[in-house]
Amino acid sequence: MSKTRQLEPLFYPKSIAVIGATNKKDKIGHIIFSRLKHSGARLFPVHPKEAEIMGVPAYPDVAALPEKIDLAITTISADKTVSVIKACAAHGVKAAIIIASGFGEIGEEGKKLEEELKAIHDEYGLEILGPNTLGIFLPETGLDTIFVEHGDKALAGGGSIAFITQSGSVGTEALGVASNTGYGMRAFVGLGNKILLNETDFLEYFYEDKQVNCIAIYAESIDDGKVFLEKAKKIAKEKAIIVLKAGRSAAGQHAVSSHTGKLAGSDRVVNGAFHQYGIQRAFDEEEICDASKTLSMLPLPKGNRVAVITAAGGYGVMCTDYIEQKYPRAELKMAELNNKTREKISEINLSFASSHNPIDITASATDQMYVDTLDTVLSDSGVDIVICFVFFSPPGFSEDLIDLVAQRVKNSRKPIIVFTEFGPYTDGLLKKFYDRGVVGFSSIYRTVRAVRFLEERSRIVRNLGGNGND
Repeated sequence: MSKTRQLEPLFYPKSIAVIGATNKKDKIGHIIFSRLKHSGARLFPVHPKEAEIMGVPAYPDVAALPEKIDLAITTISADKTVSVIKACAAHGVKAAIIIASGFGEIGEEGKKLEEELKAIHDEYGLEILGPNTLGIFLPETGLDTIFVEHGDKALAGGGSIAFITQSGSVGTEALGVASNTGYGMRAFVGLGNKILLNETDFLEYFYEDKQVNCIAIYAESIDDGKVFLEKAKKIAKEKAIIVLKAGRSAAGQHAVSSHTGKLAGSDRVVNGAFHQYGIQRAFDEEEICDASKTLSMLPLPKGNRVAVITAAGGYGVMCTDYIEQKYPRAELKMAELNNKTREKISEINLSFASSHNPIDITASATDQMYVDTLDTVLSDSGVDIVICFVFFSPPGFSEDLIDLVAQRVKNSRKPIIVFTEFGPYTDGLLKKFYDRGVVGFSSIYRTVRAVRFLEERSRIVRNLGGNGND
């Protein structure tokens, strides 16, 4: 059975039972049930004392449910979960999400509960996500089991990134910040303790999802690393895979064990394996979001030659330093513009502008000068990637430049990435760029780092003989 068919009840349930749903607004069962009312699925709240939950008829226990259920979500305590999950399996429920903590992460007693849950799966075939998980969020369909704030209104769907995370907090906080300036999430999956369904299962699932072109994973431990790597190598030919593997230091590995109840492997081995099997590595929550956003939206470059267009010379100098800096992820270099390109740039701009790369069109330029310069640079065969510094404080620039740059991004086979700053309006401008299909960042470092991810991905695709995500 394909992963799409196997996990369909988890991602596209037609009916959902929420066990522990309640009318008490401060309880997790209430928050999740209220979110699910937008999912389009038939909802069946289960509560031993409530006759109805938020106007929906409630049932005293799982056995009383009037029909077979695709997905059960349990919001009850760990000590009550095993018996309820067994009742779900006996009733024909196909998949379950266990929200509660208090399992393997607390020690031997919790691990025994996990073994009982595995036995239920073995007997009935019930798929289990978790325990100790925030569950699943699909912006497009409204399926949302996350009970903490997570930028759900900003993450409105239409994206192509699958975000798989072992830690719910890392995922929700990172995505909440990323959504301020735009982040195209297709799906969020919280793995929790992953007693059955793990990162490899969802790697396979999203490989089969045609709407996903980039898979981002936060992992503290990786189950069956050999299988994971072999699957990743196959998938990386077509889709970018970025992994933030925590627990790099000895103390960090000990913290992983305390957090999840699982052991973490040697970081040197992990690093080498990722490199060999086409997995790109992120080292913090900002980097995994920046990388996945960039790789999901931009075409891959044919080479590593970067042109920089700016209206502020000092920023161009700093950017040049970052580009020319030796870096193990991927080496970049400043493109050498041909004579025809430089002559055209001089004709377009004022006499005191610089036609050398980095190209400084100065703060006296206009919107039209900027985009004419961009068109000229894009036509230079010696340029593989363009970084556009777009500022709005000079008098000749307006917000019309957002649409003008976006038109070039849409029609260009070369990646174009934007850096912009404009005081308190910066995030808003970056979000406007994103809404028009433009990747942008608010620091030079992050912008150049994103370009390195593109070049690294391009090298991976060449080495694996794949076709990338074009």
